[in-house]
Amino acid sequence: MTLPAAFGSLDAALRGVRLGVRDDALLAPVAGDCLEMVRAYRADAAAFADRGDLVDALAAVAYAAGWLDAALVLGLLDGEGSGLGLLRGVVPGTDTARLDEKARRYMAMLGAALGSAAPAPDPASPAHAAALAVLAVAGAFLPSAGFLADGDPEASLSVSSYAYGWLDAGVRAGLVAIAGDRSLFAV
Repeated sequence: MTLPAAFGSLDAALRGVRLGVRDDALLAPVAGDCLEMVRAYRADAAAFADRGDLVDALAAVAYAAGWLDAALVLGLLDGEGSGLGLLRGVVPGTDTARLDEKARRYMAMLGAALGSAAPAPDPASPAHAAALAVLAVAGAFLPSAGFLADGDPEASLSVSSYAYGWLDAGVRAGLVAIAGDRSLFAV
């Protein structure tokens, strides 16, 4: 998927998204935060693209899509998913060294963040299963990020960024506890 296609897919999803909880529900602020993160990172992606920084634009749009899809699956938002696929053909050849460095750094950060994360709810709580699901989704992308970094840094960066969106949404929702380095998370 190209960057313009990713923007189009995310924008289409955002047009139809709404809070998945009542405005007066206790989780409404969490749902609102998730939606704001999606919108903020979508705007950041556009700003990066406008400045010609396609590496950061790629990371930001994938991160926004991860936040959106996690919030939808958790029921915090209601609407359609991002439909984001692997991003390819985004970064020009002149930026390959920067892209490769960022892809490898994000893959390492994702691994460290997963090692610093734990389910927050009590194991007997139904919310524990949701926490495990968030961690499983984020963790499922780590092997792909490592494999892709060896030959496809664009896909690696999009996968790592997307997974990170899931993980940070889980933290913001109170499902994932930070058991290690807090600087690895958007809290």
